[in-house]
Amino acid sequence: MEALEAVSNGTKAPPKTEDKTELKPKRERARRHLPSLPSAASAADMNQVEYSGLADRTAVEWDSLKNYEMFSLSPDGSFPMMKVSRSKAVRLADREVMMVGGGRCFRVSLSNHPNQNKP
Repeated sequence: MEALEAVSNGTKAPPKTEDKTELKPKRERARRHLPSLPSAASAADMNQVEYSGLADRTAVEWDSLKNYEMFSLSPDGSFPMMKVSRSKAVRLADREVMMVGGGRCFRVSLSNHPNQNKP
């Protein structure tokens, strides 16, 4: 009687061995040890800050914004939002996600230094 050989795509497969010692253990991925975010103990430990920003006077197309760029629907920069993907934006006031298909908006840029209110 003739023995059957396993064939895959026209090539002969190597014979299976029952020896488990030849199996290599899976290599585990090295975990990165990153520091956690610092947290404030209470609101009393936090400072009140106000940020000044600039809003463009000219509207730009939604597609021209980069991800994580801030924008507003009004030329005065009120109710800022952030583009988070090609079709989603987040309102910064309440973190509500909105689906966006296109349109025009005004870029908003925050200044580098916050204005701190010191009592």
